Amino acid sequence: MKVLDEKGRLFGIINIIDLFVLVVLVVIVAGGIWLVSRQSETDTGPVESYYVTIKCPELDGSIADYLHVGDRLYYANGFTDVVITDVSVEPAKIDVMLDDGTITVSTHPEKKDIYVTVKVNSKPDDPMLWIGQLHATVGKELVLKTQYVEIPGVITSVVKQEQ
Repeated sequence: MKVLDEKGRLFGIINIIDLFVLVVLVVIVAGGIWLVSRQSETDTGPVESYYVTIKCPELDGSIADYLHVGDRLYYANGFTDVVITDVSVEPAKIDVMLDDGTITVSTHPEKKDIYVTVKVNSKPDDPMLWIGQLHATVGKELVLKTQYVEIPGVITSVVKQEQ
């Protein structure tokens, strides 16, 4: 028995183009069933909330005008469920070497340290706290990105929200 007969049918049963169309339809239907039946990420059950403070050092103070309470952080290809809850601005502290060789801490006349507090939700059984695909741990450097800004920062505190 030939694989393709003279009429272009596979094993004499079905046309190869018809078989291709049938396979594509089955894949589309199976993908649709999977998409509809999978559990929504918003229905993950109980969560614990944490407040993470991110210090964005020595920036132009006007950048803080573009950080709004309620803005969501952006990571990779989309927005996360991490939400800005507070933004504060302080004069930037810098190290200055004096003429005698000693180092002292002084405030920069123009630069500001911007502190951004975000609320991060985590599953109670997850041992790590995540912002996108980054571990939210004190000392971790990250890029704080919203719809309006993209600035470097470092996590300075992680506090669990009291129930």
